[in-house]
Amino acid sequence: MRLCVLVLALVAVTITSKVTAAPTEKQVVTPKIYFLHIKSDIRARYAKTFVTSKVVNPSDKAQEVVYQMTIPETAFISNFTMLLDDELMKGQVKERTEAKHEYHAAKESGQTAGHVATATVRDSNQVRISVNVGPQSKVTFNVTYEELLVRRKGRYELSINVNPRQVVPDLAIDVFIKENRNITLLQVPEFRSSNEIDFDEIDEISNLTQVQRTSKQKLHLHFAPSESDQIRLAGNDKSGLGGRFVVRYDVDRKNQPESEILTRDGYFVHFFTPPEEKPLPKHVVFVLDVSGSMYGKKMVQLKEAMNAILDELRPQDYFNLIEFSHPVTILNLDTPSNSTVIQPAESSPWYDQPPVSPDPALRTVPDNINAYPATQFYINIAKEAVEKMTATGGTNIHDSVKAAIELTQKAVPNNSTETKLPAPIIIFLTDGEATVGETGADKILELISTDRDGGVPIFSLAFGDDADLKFLKRLSLRAGAFARKIYEASDAALQLRDFYRQVASPLLTNATFEYDKEKVEGKVLTKQKFGLVFSGSELVVAGKLISGVERLDGNVLTSRGNYLLPVPGENPTPIARDTEDNFLERLWAFLSIKQKLDQYEAGRLESTAAAKNASEEKPSFEVAKGDALRLALQFSFVTPVTSLVVVKSDDGTANEKEPSKVVIGNEEEEENELTPYVGSSYHNAIALQSVSTAGSADLHRVSWNMAHRIKPAGWGFAAATKESAESDFDSDAVLDATLTSTLETTTPEISTVPISQISWLIPELQGNCSTDDWQCFKIGNSSEVQKVLSFNKSQNVTGDICANNDVCKPFTTCILPEFSTDTSSDAFVQNLKCDVLLDGDKFLGVCCPQNNSSLTTRLEAEAVD
Repeated sequence: MRLCVLVLALVAVTITSKVTAAPTEKQVVTPKIYFLHIKSDIRARYAKTFVTSKVVNPSDKAQEVVYQMTIPETAFISNFTMLLDDELMKGQVKERTEAKHEYHAAKESGQTAGHVATATVRDSNQVRISVNVGPQSKVTFNVTYEELLVRRKGRYELSINVNPRQVVPDLAIDVFIKENRNITLLQVPEFRSSNEIDFDEIDEISNLTQVQRTSKQKLHLHFAPSESDQIRLAGNDKSGLGGRFVVRYDVDRKNQPESEILTRDGYFVHFFTPPEEKPLPKHVVFVLDVSGSMYGKKMVQLKEAMNAILDELRPQDYFNLIEFSHPVTILNLDTPSNSTVIQPAESSPWYDQPPVSPDPALRTVPDNINAYPATQFYINIAKEAVEKMTATGGTNIHDSVKAAIELTQKAVPNNSTETKLPAPIIIFLTDGEATVGETGADKILELISTDRDGGVPIFSLAFGDDADLKFLKRLSLRAGAFARKIYEASDAALQLRDFYRQVASPLLTNATFEYDKEKVEGKVLTKQKFGLVFSGSELVVAGKLISGVERLDGNVLTSRGNYLLPVPGENPTPIARDTEDNFLERLWAFLSIKQKLDQYEAGRLESTAAAKNASEEKPSFEVAKGDALRLALQFSFVTPVTSLVVVKSDDGTANEKEPSKVVIGNEEEEENELTPYVGSSYHNAIALQSVSTAGSADLHRVSWNMAHRIKPAGWGFAAATKESAESDFDSDAVLDATLTSTLETTTPEISTVPISQISWLIPELQGNCSTDDWQCFKIGNSSEVQKVLSFNKSQNVTGDICANNDVCKPFTTCILPEFSTDTSSDAFVQNLKCDVLLDGDKFLGVCCPQNNSSLTTRLEAEAVD
């Protein structure tokens, strides 16, 4: 049986390559993408995107092709197929635990089974597929993903990442939009090679985009840059495109009701857009991290952003400023010396702070505290206060969140007799994890009741790579809001302002959708209650009609002056049957899964998970997780609770004895953990990672240390680049999807691991010590620099004569598990190190045994000696 390896991980269509067969003297030609077509069909805001990429290996030697593509963070993959040598491989969605068992079974049977790290490109997930392609052979990749476009700031946005990193002879993007209302706004900016925010948005259409309007409700956009266009758009860089194709649009609502209801095949979707009236007054509490890690550029960007955000407050608004590090300070804008300072109950062992008495009276917000009107007088004082902020100390998240919640409950308008402020909003920014006071995630989350009636939304901003985005997402979901990552880049201040603008104009509060119970199936309705509803947004409810029902009746109730927003009395608009699938049912399933997973993340606590063992009744968040799993399996969505499995054999049929497989996420993760890890590789699956991947889960810190210099493509080092680590990547926010099959190797008796697992092999970070062909390392505490050949250059290269019939091979071709478990740096130098020569230069080699047992025997003998 001929075997291959596939790695699918939830990226910009990127191709890198690795030679997997010994090259001849003739130079090996890199695999080429000769066809890349992307088609996105949008029906009533629901987008289904098909990506087809065809790659040829023009070399006379087999090569490993690494295919990468970026999909939106909120999208689910729903189909994957690959055509290789006339054999079709198709993915099947399975429950994660089942896939995990297959994964371990594949390892035990000697098949190559690997995890590969994934990363995000600004609110995106990456798909990574790696496969051996024979000489003069072609491979076709087909990936389908689906998403519900979210309306923000008055428009829907479709973002398609395109990153072949080479000029593609046949590259095209087609976007088809069908709406039941007239399409009004349409924006197609010039292809962007940067993810950074640009506030100078225009309504024009890119010159390279052709627009065909078949009706007022239908559009076809066609983008097919020539090879010369691709070079121009890449800044005259012949390495090809790298960026985003963006389409923004909106539909007509001026002369139609706020509600739009569509039905098809017994399912309905209700789109509700709040009327664009005067925004509600709001009380904004800004909670700003000024711990030591904010020192430098972060603090400068925070001050710049706050200076602009304060100017965007409206005269009817109120606000407060809280800064926190070790203590929490609620700023008094009238008398700064009278600011409220809340000290933690305990000192942090990491910071030189004196012990503090846990007296409750000193740890609460005063009852007579003020909120300040957004007049120019107070805005100017607030700007001065922000400008004086300095970064120092630890990160007291527990007390800062507690103080912010109490503040919204107690503060009254300054110089006013009012006793209650309108629409409280907490905007919480931090760049790190809790290090002071109460640091347990459960204890912090318990500050927020899961009963959201009357609660205060907490919008969290995770500033930079060290912020605990996973925790902040749970915090915000629990508080009926959402979290965002602020990327450390030149546009960080713009990112903060852009986030604020999304939540700056609340129009409604406590919107509740009510339907005739005799006409809808209540158990399958998606979320019906919403807290704050902002200008430019849209609420979506989907469900199933009871058999025979043709008319949907109901209301949308809000708290704005008891303003009743009726659902139209006319029959809902049926979607015409055509060649497309049952997309409205899939829209309902997609939305249901998303909301169930959010419910799980918001509700789960480790203490609750432990307590459930004492009771047979599952907590509600576990029920939500089960519902999400059931729907994901039914509709074949790749989600955090499912995995993709691929089966292939010589004749293209399923191989029941030795199944190929796909694993999505960490096979070792805890039961209640949905956030995936940074992957690792096993056996002969070294060098599967491309330059954009990270290292193994338990060696994430090692991978970060190795990431401070850009690596050339094709290296087998499980390390992120500095560029990606500091700007575009977020390993904690990724859906790690790994597709694993089996790999035919030339030395199946030798098991290998990623180079990042060899802790005593330390990257040399000083000076220019890296090329496309090699990189520098140090062994342990040695001062001698060792050059290590890339895998692409290591094939068929040998060196010194070794004892025990071992062969001196370049280090990258023989990275054995024992190097990380049983071998010290001294033992390696004394017993295993050798030198290999290439073009007259010396590189690090290893006396590679013929099989694992020979090394084990030799190590045991050396231990006895």
